[in-house]
Amino acid sequence: MMEETGVRWHEWEPGALSRASVEGKLIFLDIGATWCHWCHVLDRTSLSDPRVVRVLNEDYIPVRVDTDRRPDINERYNQGGWPTTAVLMPDGRLLTGATYLPPEALAGLLEKCRDFYRRDRDRVDAYLRNAEDPAPSPAAERSDAPESPRPEDLPLVKHAVLAQYDPAHPGFFREPKFPVTDILAFLRDAWIAEGNRETGETFLRVLRRMADSELLDRVEGGFFRYATRRDWTVPHYEKMLAENAELLALYAAAYERTAEESYASAGRDILRFLLMKLHDPATGAFFGSQDADETYYPLPEEERALRVAPSVDRTIFAEYNGKAVSGLVSAHRAFGVPNVEGGDSLLARAERLGRFLRERMTILDAGVVRYLASPGAEEKVPRRLLADLAAVATGYLDLHDASGKGEYLRWAEEILSDAVSHMYRPDASGFPDRLPAAGDFGVLSQPLYPFAPNAQVACALLRCARATGREDLFAVGVRTLCGLSAEFDQRGAFGAPYGSALLLYWKGKAGTACLPGDPTCAPAL
Repeated sequence: MMEETGVRWHEWEPGALSRASVEGKLIFLDIGATWCHWCHVLDRTSLSDPRVVRVLNEDYIPVRVDTDRRPDINERYNQGGWPTTAVLMPDGRLLTGATYLPPEALAGLLEKCRDFYRRDRDRVDAYLRNAEDPAPSPAAERSDAPESPRPEDLPLVKHAVLAQYDPAHPGFFREPKFPVTDILAFLRDAWIAEGNRETGETFLRVLRRMADSELLDRVEGGFFRYATRRDWTVPHYEKMLAENAELLALYAAAYERTAEESYASAGRDILRFLLMKLHDPATGAFFGSQDADETYYPLPEEERALRVAPSVDRTIFAEYNGKAVSGLVSAHRAFGVPNVEGGDSLLARAERLGRFLRERMTILDAGVVRYLASPGAEEKVPRRLLADLAAVATGYLDLHDASGKGEYLRWAEEILSDAVSHMYRPDASGFPDRLPAAGDFGVLSQPLYPFAPNAQVACALLRCARATGREDLFAVGVRTLCGLSAEFDQRGAFGAPYGSALLLYWKGKAGTACLPGDPTCAPAL
C-alpha cells in the first residue's frame, strides 16, 4: 500500500463509512496507487501538513483506496487522474473533487466544505439532489441496441481511430502520449483480418517510434507508462505489468509478420523487464508494477547499479496476469525461448501462470478474485469483476490455441458460463463491471457497463462459442456487440475495442460447428 502519513485512514468498508452519517461528517476520499508519483508527492506535502492532518482527523472520515485493488470505486469517483482527492457527502454522493492539491489549497478546500456543510447541510443536500443528472440509466441507454451487429459500424470505428493519429510524432492524440494499447490492438487486428494496408502501416509506424523513444528503458527493459510531451519525450517513469504485457503481444505480432529486428528487440526488452523485475519465481506469476523514480531512470547503467532500484508493488492481480498469459503466448509464437535466467519456453511459463490463476485465484461458484491477498490478511477481496473475467478467460483461450490442450478451453468456458449466469443483463445487452454486494455505499450501488471490458468479454464469448459449439455463449456475445453498438460513437478513438470485436465477429476463425447466425460459417450447400 501507499506510504503512511499522520492521517488516520479508513478502508472503504461499511462500518467506517456509516460513521459519517452517525457523526455528521463529510468523507474525504483519496484514490491513488503504489506506482503513482504525484500520489507520493501528495503524501509528502499536503497529507503531511499539520493543518490538513488535523482537519481530516477531527472533522472528516478519511478513506484511502488503491485504484488497482478497487477499480470499481475508481471508475465511479475518479476526478481525472491520480491522486484523486474528493469530498463526499455522508451518503457517498460527490460534493467536490480534484486531483493533486498543494497544502494550502487542500486545507482551504477541506475547511470550506466542512463549514459549508455544518452551516446549512439541508441546503447542501437539496442542492445536490436537484443537481443530479437526469440522464437515463446505462441500461436504458443500451436498450436502443440494434437487433444484430451493423456492418457500417466497423468503418466508423476505423475513421474515428485514424482521425486521431499524429503523423508528425507517430502515436495517437497530441500530448501526453500514451501507448493506447487498445487502439494499437485494433490496428493490428484490422491489418491481419482484412489485410488493411493503412491500419498496418500506422500500427508499425507507432510501434517503431515508441521503440526508438525515451519511453523504452534500454537499461532494464520495459516501457514507461507515458510521455508528457507530444514527441514521446519526458516520460512518467512508472512501469506497469498490464501495459507491458499488452505491448509484448503487439511487438510480437509486428515481428511475426515483418521479421523486422527492431520489433523483436523491443519485445525482448519487455520480456527482460517482466522476467527480471516483476516475475515471482515461487508462483510463476507477475507483480503489479514498479514505481516511478525521476532521478533513477535517467542514469546510465553503471550509475543505476549503485542505487536502490524503485520499489515493486508485489500484489498479484488477476486481470494483469491474464494479460501476461496472452503476452507470453504471443511472444512464444514469435520469439521462442527467451535469453534470460532459466531455459523454460515462454509457452511453459504461460501455462504455469495459467495454472496458478486457476488454482489460487479462481474460487468455485465465486469466480475470479481481483488480487491475491497477503497470507493472514483480513481483507475482503473483490470477486467477479468483469475486467478480471475477460482477461483471464482470454488468457486461457490463447493457451488453448497455442497448446491444443482441452483443459484451457474448459477453464475459459467455465469462467464465461459463470459470467453469463451471474452478470449478464439482457435489458442492457451487456455486463456490469461488478455484482451488487451487501454494504454497497454511495454511487458504488449504481451499475456501470464498462465499454472496453464488454468488448473484451464479447470477443472471448465468440471465440469460446466457436470452439465449443455453444450457441448460448455465441448469442450472448452477439447481443453484447449490439449493446456496444448503441454507444460506440460517443467514444471516438476509444471505440477501438469494439472494432476488434466486430472484426472477430465478421472475419474471425469459424468453429467446427456452424453456429446459427455466425457470419464466418460457410454457406450451406
